[in-house]
Amino acid sequence: MVSSSDSEDDRLRGARRVPPNAPPVPKKTYIIKNSTMQKRKMQCSRWMRNKWFIAGMSALILLIILAIVLGVTLGKKSPPVHVEPVHLMWWQNATIYRCYVTSYADSDGDGLGDFKGLQERLPYLKDLGIDVLWLSPIQYTNTVTGTDVTDIKSVKVEYGQLQDFRELVISAKLLGIKVIMDIILNHSGSAHTWFKESQSSTPSFKDYYIWSKGKTGSDGKPLPPNNWVSMYNGSAWQWSDLRQEYYLRQFWKNEPDLNYRQPQIIQEMKNAANFWLDKGVNGFHVRDAAFLYEDAQLTDESQLGNTQDYASFSHNFTRDLPESYQAINDIFASIMMPRLGEERILLVEANERVMSDERWSQTYQSMTTNVLYKLNSTFDGLQLKALVNQSLEAFNKTRSWPTWTLGDETRSRIYSKFNQLAIGLQMIQIFLPGSSSIYYGEELQFTNNAAIKYGETVDTAAQEAGPINYSLISRDPFRTPMKWNSSRHAGFTSAENPWLPVNNNDPTVDNLKSRSNSLWNTIKDMIVIKKTSLALTNGTIDFPIVDTDIFSFTRVHAWNNTGFLIVWNVGSQRKTLSFYNTTYISNDMTVIRKIKTEGSRT
Repeated sequence: MVSSSDSEDDRLRGARRVPPNAPPVPKKTYIIKNSTMQKRKMQCSRWMRNKWFIAGMSALILLIILAIVLGVTLGKKSPPVHVEPVHLMWWQNATIYRCYVTSYADSDGDGLGDFKGLQERLPYLKDLGIDVLWLSPIQYTNTVTGTDVTDIKSVKVEYGQLQDFRELVISAKLLGIKVIMDIILNHSGSAHTWFKESQSSTPSFKDYYIWSKGKTGSDGKPLPPNNWVSMYNGSAWQWSDLRQEYYLRQFWKNEPDLNYRQPQIIQEMKNAANFWLDKGVNGFHVRDAAFLYEDAQLTDESQLGNTQDYASFSHNFTRDLPESYQAINDIFASIMMPRLGEERILLVEANERVMSDERWSQTYQSMTTNVLYKLNSTFDGLQLKALVNQSLEAFNKTRSWPTWTLGDETRSRIYSKFNQLAIGLQMIQIFLPGSSSIYYGEELQFTNNAAIKYGETVDTAAQEAGPINYSLISRDPFRTPMKWNSSRHAGFTSAENPWLPVNNNDPTVDNLKSRSNSLWNTIKDMIVIKKTSLALTNGTIDFPIVDTDIFSFTRVHAWNNTGFLIVWNVGSQRKTLSFYNTTYISNDMTVIRKIKTEGSRT
């Protein structure tokens, strides 16, 4: 503690460890005391290696380090080392926009989003700074929201025709936006010709799926062959009256798992991927990659809990088998080679078991990770650092490039889960090593639409749950239509009713774009900063101060001796910080942005 009777200079010397023979400290010091969003110099004595400022509660501060001495590796007196910047693929410096097509823009007035509507809104993505448009499942299914693919080389009829899709891709490329798409490998729909033929035991299709006669109960009735459960609880085995056998379905009963021990399945999927590449896509995101293979002996899973739900089993025999990732390699290794110099990207979902083993790194250049979303709704700086560190170490081990994700169409909106802490999560994922992604509406602080009634519910699983339990499992609340303006249905559609009700609590694009300190404009500015900085695209990361309230990290690049310091106060109180012991942080720093956007916690 510094006594209140000390002189101002003495207090500064004692608290900030200024050398005793140092000249007087300037009265205007390096302490940020307000929430201005303008650039402001932090003025420091040349004797002061400590860097002090006040971090407002729940605020995130971005500073640029102007004259870095690389003390971590070279020592503070060592000369800077000239390091040539590493060439990055286009996707390694990309901001990716994950679009749920059904909810984005309706061009024909049927209440459903479509390719032409999305095409008309591409300039919006360009304005935001988006490099890659990532499309939700577009392959033909029985329901617009489903993943029960019935034709792997056609599009959902609600979205338009293949030519409409082709025109969307061409228009995106003219704006400098790449297009990637979800591709579903694990299963088909039960209405697919393959399944119908397999169910009928047609020889050429008989083994396209995983079938078992099961066991016989004491009453003579058939029972599932083992204790495997589906992702949505209940047995993973579905009885077929026609074939008199069980088929495996790790998800829904209308999504039978394909049998990747049948070589023809590999070839079918290779043909499908080639088909979409010929239509102009720049790559794929492989959904449910962990589930492609299961134990051939159908061994029972170990039960970890007393219930029969999915979380109570080990899943050592039903997911993350090495063969699953080898199958991905077999499908994509040859076809993902660049054509005419254009590199392609293959995204695969990462998880803890995948990332702990070097064997998983093969064809896929990037792995998506949602570890930030896995945080509890309230968290501290230490928990955040542990998750980030663990992920970065795993990505380094597997030699794959991280793509950070937060929300998607299968889980709660981040602003409903984290409230205003979601702002900080969005910012730090932009500045962490790797690529960042935005689920449509996150740039507008979209929340779950809890007002959707049972009669308005479209999610088939929620419909089956009935009017009492539908809201417990419905995914409709985080798939509501994009809000463009203040017109009827927020400019999403001219139909009498959109496919889902618009969330009246969410802001519109026009509203947020018009305000300079809105989240939309903040994200846009941060994307520009990342794209123009070697430190943020190619630099190292360090965590100078992390505790329960503070999460800070630096991004430093040795080539031009510049970098960034990002500080986030995740706590509820203002806090004064000193970076005295961090010798590679410069004495002179410019505050690029103090991010405390409209609506954030005060």
